[in-house]
Amino acid sequence: MLSRCLVLTCLCLQAIALPARASGDGSEFIGKLENEILSPVVSEVPGAAVVVVVDGRVALLKTWGVRAEDAPAPVTPATLFRLASLSKTFASAASAILVKEEPIDWNTPIRAELPEIRWRRADYGNRISLKNLMSQTTGLMPHAYTNLIEDNMTFEKIKTRLDRVNFICAPGKCYAYQNVAFSLVGDVVKVTAQVDYPEYVKEKLFDPLAMHRASFGMEAFASDPDHAEPHIWTGDRWGRTRTTPEYYRVPPAAGVNASIEDMKDWLLAQLGQRPDVLSRDMLDEMHTGVIRTSRVQAHYRAHPGLGEIYYGLGWRVFTYDGIPQFVHHGGYVQGMRSEMVFNRQLQMGMVFLTNSEPSRLGEIVFDFLDFYARERLDGTAVANAAE
Repeated sequence: MLSRCLVLTCLCLQAIALPARASGDGSEFIGKLENEILSPVVSEVPGAAVVVVVDGRVALLKTWGVRAEDAPAPVTPATLFRLASLSKTFASAASAILVKEEPIDWNTPIRAELPEIRWRRADYGNRISLKNLMSQTTGLMPHAYTNLIEDNMTFEKIKTRLDRVNFICAPGKCYAYQNVAFSLVGDVVKVTAQVDYPEYVKEKLFDPLAMHRASFGMEAFASDPDHAEPHIWTGDRWGRTRTTPEYYRVPPAAGVNASIEDMKDWLLAQLGQRPDVLSRDMLDEMHTGVIRTSRVQAHYRAHPGLGEIYYGLGWRVFTYDGIPQFVHHGGYVQGMRSEMVFNRQLQMGMVFLTNSEPSRLGEIVFDFLDFYARERLDGTAVANAAE
């Protein structure tokens, strides 16, 4: 089961040592976190990277393993990973900035910006707003034309077929996850701000947050000498697989590449520590639940502590162990997985990236939250956080 890259894990480990907040609850917490939560996952993957924030400070930034199973080059803090659907969180932030700076509102229908888009029901389609796009409440049937993305059809051509897609409810009335409709935000940005969506995100988010390695698209990823190759399980080992181009064709939904160093800055910004880029009002908008979803719709397994679940604006939002406002999104494309979870009030969070598809990763978010609650929160802290 152990491939050569796993044997090399200890040799390839890269870590940034960071001061503990206080003896007994900083380094001890991180040591236990690594042993109990992270090690069982990273011991089974070719490569991985993680950043953990505790009490508003980066407590751990660490990498393991190799970028490719058949090569010795280690994963470093600068190594690029595909974020897949975690890219949607950047679309949310870009939309918040657009609403602040341009003559467009969250709730104004986007028909003026996108008059060329035709819908099967014009009365519904003409009501779709930027908020509907970001909150997955367009009313369209779930995953409308995701199959065409995977069939390598261009986004421009897919858009011309939206008039064939059925609505299952009026806009704003039900949740149905989308990649194609969600990515119409890129067109809204181009029309409203007069700049292509990737350039807008770079100008408004990547550059001011010093996310210097972050990029969009397959060419930027594959041509970079320090990128993680995707891997799939072959039955007895991890094997390198091709980088698939399909989801790069919908940049707002799945087009971002980033390193764990970049994601450290993204996590701190989402925690409210970069109000010059993302104000508290913007974060409140993005992190507030818009439409309630089921556990199955959110792809969560059953957990005793899991309370109400919502989709906000490009983020999933849920209550856990009675504490509200945990914010999460994950991402998956062939051979790559990403997870990000945080709580602004608690000033804690984690981002985990890997160049494989470990089965354990599906539980790492809740394992982390359970561990955090056990090791960091007493009854008073839980009560305060729930207020």
